[in-house]
Amino acid sequence: MKKAMRRFFITLVVLLVLLGGAGWWLRSYIAPAEQLDMSYTPISLKEKAWEIIKNRKTELVLSEADVNFLIKSAMAFQLSDGEAAAGREGLWLDQDLRLDGAAFQLEQDMLLARMNVTWKDYIPAELNASYRLEWQQNRIALRPQSLALKGIALPTGLLETVLLPLELPEQDYVSISDITFEPDQIRILFKIDLKLPF
Repeated sequence: MKKAMRRFFITLVVLLVLLGGAGWWLRSYIAPAEQLDMSYTPISLKEKAWEIIKNRKTELVLSEADVNFLIKSAMAFQLSDGEAAAGREGLWLDQDLRLDGAAFQLEQDMLLARMNVTWKDYIPAELNASYRLEWQQNRIALRPQSLALKGIALPTGLLETVLLPLELPEQDYVSISDITFEPDQIRILFKIDLKLPF
């Protein structure tokens, strides 16, 4: 009887050690490889567009850095709504999932996103997502294509379509005639409609 209890106890301890080791390995595997943040420099597309119009040009080029700033500012605006009142810091994607940082990379009509998140303020992880870029009525729509936790695929239904509004000068004077997505930039072509009062 004592031998059976001893074997049971040893087996239980070995199983607990193996489970703890597996949990530690999984946590270190999904941890972010690079420290990312949500800092950005605000940019005004309206001011950039006016400068281009003043210089008699009809093309605005958004660099990858500009796109990073636009997305981060849009995310900060959308995700911080009401959270300060609840006493929670950071950008919360869900009740238990906080966005700690992100970096975005343009590749033609695709946007690759690397996001550092923390689940329940305890488990840090790196999410990789890809979005298809589409032009939609003065907004750039980011349509989810894939989502992965490091190399582990997750359902894209966990992501939502993101709409980035483009603030332009008065729509009566300037309209967008074409937009092209290039490897590391977005090119916006304007059509200027100056209507004279006579």
